[in-house]
Amino acid sequence: MLILKNRTDRITCNSVCAIGSFDGVHRGHQAIVQHIRQSAGDKSKTGIITFTPLPFSVLRKAPLCSLTPDREKERIFAQLGVDFIFYFEFSEDFAQLSPGGFVAAIKEKIKPSLIVVGENFHFGCGRRGTAQLLKSLGKGSFRVEIMPRVTDEGAISSTRIRELLLLGNVKAASRLLGRPYSVSAIVVRGKGRGTKLGFPTINLVPPAGKLIPLDGVYKASVNDGREEQTGALFCRQDLLEVHIIGFSGDLYGENVIVNFIERIRGISQFSDDQALAAAIAGDIKKIVAG
Repeated sequence: MLILKNRTDRITCNSVCAIGSFDGVHRGHQAIVQHIRQSAGDKSKTGIITFTPLPFSVLRKAPLCSLTPDREKERIFAQLGVDFIFYFEFSEDFAQLSPGGFVAAIKEKIKPSLIVVGENFHFGCGRRGTAQLLKSLGKGSFRVEIMPRVTDEGAISSTRIRELLLLGNVKAASRLLGRPYSVSAIVVRGKGRGTKLGFPTINLVPPAGKLIPLDGVYKASVNDGREEQTGALFCRQDLLEVHIIGFSGDLYGENVIVNFIERIRGISQFSDDQALAAAIAGDIKKIVAG
């Protein structure tokens, strides 16, 4: 899959594209990708037109708190069979583009034949552009198809998924994503306390800007690229520690993917190491049983 950051390439000409932030690449986003692939068939390339950084981090001047940072997003779209991603650099100046100015940039830089958007798509300064306006402004250059929102006990959205994760409800969040919520990171050396307690762990520092679920102990799975194994995950905003059940190898320096399966409990204070070890043993027993 080709990655284009605000630069032109002939692969985009007459392509079938989707536009959006696509944070999370959730089931609603996946439905749009499936639609553009079906529309393109074997005759056209498929592309994602998106933004970096995420618009809300610029517009709200808020710390970046992404479900899927760019590299993770790219990995998922590649797995979904997309041919290219075109990133517009989202700055305060870019945010001031009128709806017409934004469409002009698409015509100049990408030249698609068809664009697919969700019915709630907005663009341009003040979010004045709507899906219907995009259809009107694109006439003579590209066609526009508008897809209804995918629902699951309400509309599926990135905002809803973020809220669920911050509440620790990773099961519901993963259902809306269509896959377990995950963190990909390099295994680093910890303080060795888990080993002293009889429960060695792998330690990971979450990527900057990645949303981390509510602090607590979770049932998790760990994929090191060779196999996937079950673990007990201690989650804090700045550190993930996973005891991989039945594993005795060495993963230092390796990139692993940790999947959040279910929250077991919150973080507690223990009187001594013996009480902590007993709690960890209880967590593992729940995870294995459940």
